[in-house]
Amino acid sequence: MKQYTLSELEDQYIGKIGTSERDKYEYKLRMELLARGVQPAARKKRRLAQGEVRLH
Repeated sequence: MKQYTLSELEDQYIGKIGTSERDKYEYKLRMELLARGVQPAARKKRRLAQGEVRLH
């Protein structure tokens, strides 16, 4: 069975780097990762319970 890298699969199914579809994908991915990192830090800073946090 042939194995593929994540980059190869992204190129095949989303598009090569530099295409508009790939740029949109990369942007959404970065924003999601950023939100996941910022949310816990903001919650702790404000001393909120996990259920009290709402994303807009």
